[in-house]
Amino acid sequence: MNYKIEKNIPVSAHGKSGVWSRLATKMEIGDSVLLKTRSQAMGLRTSLNRFGYKGMTRTVDEGIRVWKMEKKNADE
Repeated sequence: MNYKIEKNIPVSAHGKSGVWSRLATKMEIGDSVLLKTRSQAMGLRTSLNRFGYKGMTRTVDEGIRVWKMEKKNADE
């Protein structure tokens, strides 16, 4: 198989435009979202971490809840 090598193609912003990233930016500190699966919860928590926030998850009867917490300190 032949591949085309391309030069001067800018790298896109990683992880800043997906569904979880959009949700993370809309949330305010203290807000929470109820999700159905652990995979969804980890996706949202990872996005919160990428933006410098802490994400706290708890399993509840209805699913998994993720909270947006204060920004992380630089020395953490």
